[in-house]
Amino acid sequence: MTRLLYRQLGDGAVVFDTANWHTHILTPAAAVIFEVFAEAGNGDAIAESRALELLREELDVDPGSPEMQQVLRSLQEMGMLAG
Repeated sequence: MTRLLYRQLGDGAVVFDTANWHTHILTPAAAVIFEVFAEAGNGDAIAESRALELLREELDVDPGSPEMQQVLRSLQEMGMLAG
């Protein structure tokens, strides 16, 4: 995950992927989730099951909601989640 450069931008954040030069704009909620996942993985991708556990238990978020499904898809594309 070291290929991802993270920078807070107001309440949200921007992630730049140096491998493919894609830039991702994160909402404030997505930025918090990104930070929690990055910390949990110590710089590596985390298992999807661990990600869902963190969402439910640490952040009190419903991972099944359409909004969270979109956030999870984006984080999967960035390589934050291991299949």
